[in-house]
Amino acid sequence: MNWHDWQHALLEAIADPAQQPAAAEWGLNPAGLAVYRNNYRVGLIDTLAHSHPVCRELVGEEFFAALAREYVKGQPSVSGNLHVYGSGFADFIAGFEHCRELPYLADVARLEWAIHRCYYAQDAASLDISALGAVPQEQWGQLTFIPLPDVALCQARSPAVSIWRAHQDHGPLEGILQRPPEDALVYREHGAVQVKALARRDYAFYASLFDGLPLAEAADNAQTLDEAFDLQAALLGLFQPPLLASFHLQPDASS
Repeated sequence: MNWHDWQHALLEAIADPAQQPAAAEWGLNPAGLAVYRNNYRVGLIDTLAHSHPVCRELVGEEFFAALAREYVKGQPSVSGNLHVYGSGFADFIAGFEHCRELPYLADVARLEWAIHRCYYAQDAASLDISALGAVPQEQWGQLTFIPLPDVALCQARSPAVSIWRAHQDHGPLEGILQRPPEDALVYREHGAVQVKALARRDYAFYASLFDGLPLAEAADNAQTLDEAFDLQAALLGLFQPPLLASFHLQPDASS
């Protein structure tokens, strides 16, 4: 076994206890591996606690540690950058039997992951609104946009934004859980991550745009949900604060 293969085998043995018998054949000490494996898991659990502090507060330290431990068992880290670990934690919570009585927890975890991702996203120049001046107004419906790396959307079945904010202010949850679902826009502004609750129509508009649909289709999707959708206000919201990195003019399918 060459050095590269030995390193790979070591990492697999640390991440997966099932590899321990084979590890002994490779000359790896089982007792030493147990120490490394424990440190590895504790590190990943601490990483999840760092990126999901409100979830930890909601369920308590002990329950969160057990929940994170179960996630870590099936989801080893695939990168040396721990900031990217935990992308599937919200989906895991949504399907975890012991979280069934906490239907809002997965939504809060999804929101916290978006906040975490936006905080550590790379810097990028925002789209200068004056660049749109070169596009004839009659072609605006064909515009497609790419959001900045530090912008994200979260759809929820619970008042996730209000729950998250209550914990930022250390306020009570009394009455909050009875509020309607809150989708969210998450973005970074001047180095700080901001969270804005969105009406379903506005979420539909942003989600359509960020999925690459042209402006006209995105507006139609929002208006289908609510005829009172204000396109002008929604367009202003794309630039104040800046959410876009670039745009592209789709060819007119009718021409």
